[in-house]
Amino acid sequence: MKSYRFKLSAAATVGCIAGILLGLAGIGVTAFRIWKYGFSSAQLIIQHVVVLLVSALAIALFASILIRSVYKLTDTELILWFGFIKSVYKLSDIESIRLFSKTNKLVLYLKEDKYAVIVVKPEWYRELTKEMIARNKNIRYDVSTSDRDEEDDR
Repeated sequence: MKSYRFKLSAAATVGCIAGILLGLAGIGVTAFRIWKYGFSSAQLIIQHVVVLLVSALAIALFASILIRSVYKLTDTELILWFGFIKSVYKLSDIESIRLFSKTNKLVLYLKEDKYAVIVVKPEWYRELTKEMIARNKNIRYDVSTSDRDEEDDR
């Protein structure tokens, strides 16, 4: 099984780190409020529990996006892990792969007019494409170099 890391933009990486820090801050502030004010009312208990749960969920979600955002290529499937979210594409369902060189996007065209955009390092496009075609000889591959080709696809 071959793995390719998902390429997050700088803004997405900063956003994930900010989300983790906000989650930690939420837990810290709530722990301080519990220590200082205790559980004096039912409303305060519910508020503390909700903030703790949301903060823990934010930490888990953003950390999982940073840690586990990969494409895994098996003999029969391309698996996308984006944090907790898992998408599986059968190689037999892939009809063609197109590299849009102007926008530097690799697009998989699947059966039933579906498609998926692959976001990895551009240096990996050739290797990933070669690996998928080696596993399914029926996949067509082409490169789009002009605006006209991209407009025709719309």
